[in-house]
Amino acid sequence: MDAFTDQMEKKKPAAVILSGDLTLNGEKKGHEALAKKLAVLEEKGVKVLVIPGNHDINNHAAASYFGKEKEPIQEANEKDFYDIYRRFGYDQARSLDQNSLSYVYELDEKNWLLMVDSAQYEPYNKVGGRIKEETLDWMKTQLEEAKKLGVSVVVIAHHNLLKESILYPEDCTLENSQDVVRLLESYRIPLYISGHLHLQKTKTYKQEPGEKGADYHISEVVANSFAISPNQYGVLTWTADNRLIYTTERTDVEDWGKKTGSTDENLLSFSGYAEKSLKDVVYEQVSSQIKNLPKEQIEEMAKLYGDLNSDYCAGRPIDAREIKSTTAFRLWQRNLPDSRLFAQIDQILRDTASDHNTWEGRTEETKEEGSDEDDREQTP
Repeated sequence: MDAFTDQMEKKKPAAVILSGDLTLNGEKKGHEALAKKLAVLEEKGVKVLVIPGNHDINNHAAASYFGKEKEPIQEANEKDFYDIYRRFGYDQARSLDQNSLSYVYELDEKNWLLMVDSAQYEPYNKVGGRIKEETLDWMKTQLEEAKKLGVSVVVIAHHNLLKESILYPEDCTLENSQDVVRLLESYRIPLYISGHLHLQKTKTYKQEPGEKGADYHISEVVANSFAISPNQYGVLTWTADNRLIYTTERTDVEDWGKKTGSTDENLLSFSGYAEKSLKDVVYEQVSSQIKNLPKEQIEEMAKLYGDLNSDYCAGRPIDAREIKSTTAFRLWQRNLPDSRLFAQIDQILRDTASDHNTWEGRTEETKEEGSDEDDREQTP
């Protein structure tokens, strides 16, 4: 976070958005600690906007950790979340939803951010997401107003709008996603940004069989977890000719480490350290589940799974044909063809043919005909 803050101080974006899961399991002290970090970011002139995720409110798994000891700790409720983070979007909101922690933020005179609370936490948190009917009504009111004013809207929520992953089909897509898609497409919203999945993904909505045709379909960008390698964040750029461009950038921890005089080699070579850490965790999990095979075979098989998982999280394309020609893949195929882990490898390979780190679309035309505005990019 300190390295990210340093990077944002240089870039001066119009806003930094955190799309939920701000804590491990909704620990109130965790929220308070993060809010202090975000306050530093705002003190450096960068606006911060937050919404909750499924981990953040009324989470009975909230705990503190000392070595291997784990103890229950106070969880944050809805009021705590609002009180802790109200300066990060809520106090500046154009409109607040009275039935959830959703709000509208005016990015500038032509663009609004519809920050939607998709988490279910009454009376306790659930993994899956759903937007309340009352909130959908509020969203429609805001979108109608934006349409009358000629304002472009981008929607941000924690849970996914579309079915994004073959490997993780449950509890990721909104329970009432079809209702939300219909609402957003009726107002020709170009982009919905989410998190939750911990994978970098991009997708454009496709009609279900039997669904009536439409001339316009919404796109979704899923931002992968900032906490795991490659520790990247998304950059959304509005251009003067009504294009929206999404790319990803890594947090430059190495540069921050040098600037602060750190001697910690893990910081000074952070990209490699972080990627190895992620792969090592997955390697240990997978190798512990493979039994009755020679050690060297287990190591090769677990390493392949770890490498594929790393690329999957980062949204990097994988050449399935090349992977299937490797010794490690053939070991899986020969030794554990009917296993859950080998099925997951197949699902990853079917889900990673494209690079999901870039996306481009268009907003609705809002400037007057004959405008001589130039094409300089306006980057938040």
